[in-house]
Amino acid sequence: MMRSIPTLLSLLVTVCVVTASTPPLGMWAWKQAHFDTAEARGEMLDFCEQEGISHIDQHVSIRNDAIANAEALKSLIVEAAERGMTVNALRGDKAMFFAENHDRTLLEIEILVAFNRRLPDGAKLQGLKFDVEPYLTPEWKAGGEQRDRVILDYLNCLARARAYLETHAPELKLAVDVPFWWDNDEYVVRFEGRTKRFVHHIQDRVDWIGIMSYRREPDATVRLVADELAYASKQGLRRAVAPAMETSNITGNEAHISFGGVPSEQFRATLASLRATYTDNPQIRCIMLHHYGSLRTYLIGDSAV
Repeated sequence: MMRSIPTLLSLLVTVCVVTASTPPLGMWAWKQAHFDTAEARGEMLDFCEQEGISHIDQHVSIRNDAIANAEALKSLIVEAAERGMTVNALRGDKAMFFAENHDRTLLEIEILVAFNRRLPDGAKLQGLKFDVEPYLTPEWKAGGEQRDRVILDYLNCLARARAYLETHAPELKLAVDVPFWWDNDEYVVRFEGRTKRFVHHIQDRVDWIGIMSYRREPDATVRLVADELAYASKQGLRRAVAPAMETSNITGNEAHISFGGVPSEQFRATLASLRATYTDNPQIRCIMLHHYGSLRTYLIGDSAV
């Protein structure tokens, strides 16, 4: 009887390890060249397997109302699914959520939804991701009423996108990338009868947000996403927040936001710390890594296509 106790304890420990939910890893991929040939796709997916990355936000080019190299994109999604990975269609432009661009943005969503319908069962897009940085525009930088209009345009575009997807493609997740500072008090706005921080309005209208919480120290990253996580928890938003890490070569005053230029062991240690911190956190979707081109060079010294 005494000899059965260690066996039971071992079983319990094993069960705890297996059932613990460690946040998965996601990665931005910006270039068409990352997937336009079988060799390039294989290299990227092999790299993802090697580094334990299970999700890719792949930027998609749309020209003349059509997806550029749609067949190659289809192949990427199918081949990723065969390896147990998911893919989002990523779009981004600093002004694409301006009111005058809403119709164009909605048309692009329609194009992506139609493309997704043609994909084989079991190999569909997970969702649509928008990396829109309006703070780079003169209208935002002007402050005051001009900035408030940019914020309201952004939220109205998200509301229209959400309404379209709920009606025509409810299976697709809607996600956006945001800076960590949109939770500041100066970005409190009234929208659709409610006064909230800008990022909280966004969280109400998307399935998840990627937060550009770029810092080398894990404690700093944790602090930068704490508000959004708390809001997600309060609202019951599951798998709704993705902290992020940067690996691009950045110089000057902002060098500290990236791991580029420091030993990869520091990056891996910070990543391990964040994953441990967020284990079993129901609000965390994944930890996003920016981006394939720099990440591959940084970790294995081999330039991406």
